Amino acid sequence: MRNYDNIEGFIDYSSEDEWKRYIESYVIPLWKYSWILKEYWEELRNEFDALPFDEIREEDRPLFLGGIIQRDEIYTRNSLAKFYAKFFGMKLKDIQSWILQSQTGEALTEINVEVVETEFIKFVKEVFTLLDYGLLHQRLVTDFKEPELDYEELKKNPNKVKELIRNFYQGILNISLNYNYGTFFLCSINQITCRYMKAAYPRIDKVLDFLINEFGLTELKWNNPIKPESKTFRDYTIYCFPEYNPNNKGKSFGGAICTLNETIWRVFSYSSETKNTLGMLFGNIPILKEEFRERIKSRLPERYYSWIYFKGISASESYADAKAGSKTIMDMLDENSPFLFTNLIKIDYVSDTALSFTSVG
Repeated sequence: MRNYDNIEGFIDYSSEDEWKRYIESYVIPLWKYSWILKEYWEELRNEFDALPFDEIREEDRPLFLGGIIQRDEIYTRNSLAKFYAKFFGMKLKDIQSWILQSQTGEALTEINVEVVETEFIKFVKEVFTLLDYGLLHQRLVTDFKEPELDYEELKKNPNKVKELIRNFYQGILNISLNYNYGTFFLCSINQITCRYMKAAYPRIDKVLDFLINEFGLTELKWNNPIKPESKTFRDYTIYCFPEYNPNNKGKSFGGAICTLNETIWRVFSYSSETKNTLGMLFGNIPILKEEFRERIKSRLPERYYSWIYFKGISASESYADAKAGSKTIMDMLDENSPFLFTNLIKIDYVSDTALSFTSVG
């Protein structure tokens, strides 16, 4: 087990000032970029959705027509209309009819425009919601406010919109577990045993109260079969952050950051539409979870247990074998800990006699 206190450049997790810098340098800028993007999309929808194309002002028409050609592929490579369609869901509702009409030179049917919620905008909203909730549940930095949206300026200047998306994309990379020691730390102490946490972070006891009071760290409620008065019970206490979801909002800055990283890993996956959309501007987009797994695979066991069934301290991956298991629950938690620590799996189900584990992202 690595001692992260000895890694050069690792976050000083015991310093409040270090966590203030983390919030000011990574959380708040991304919160602002996501707010502007979601508000810009809302304004576009309010102005244009379901509007007949004939009613659109001449200066706004390039947003719908820029780069449309009368061929099978419809859009040119750097088409402004394609950019708005892919990122903001704003387009002619029936492009083919417009192309055919333009060939005749006569208005044959009414063509409306639409503004729909794309996967990219859904992702932007998820990011904003998580960061907004996280910021509300920390007290280290409170002097931040919503940015201003210059809607008309963005609408007439595509390069500024692309720059905004570029800043958002870079902010996503910068805060991800892959590239940010602060995010890595918070994700690594989520659903990990006290024993493993102390081995990785020897100074963790000094900052435990801070993490509990400021970031929402808590003890996982599970039926630990070890005697509570023993040192081993303390070693196998599992710490976690309450997981954010829309129906059960755990009041936890740490939980919001962990859920954010899980969301980023899910979106930056092989088949993601958002990943493909971002590729229009930035080329090859990394598959972040696989990139991280490849980087650390030499430090991982061959596999993890999807289930740990236990009867007393006797444990097995099979319910039928739990009573006469050849391992203890401590053994099995130790073997799963490298995967939990690196955020590759998480505990997704707890019962009186079992823990279930699933892949993250």
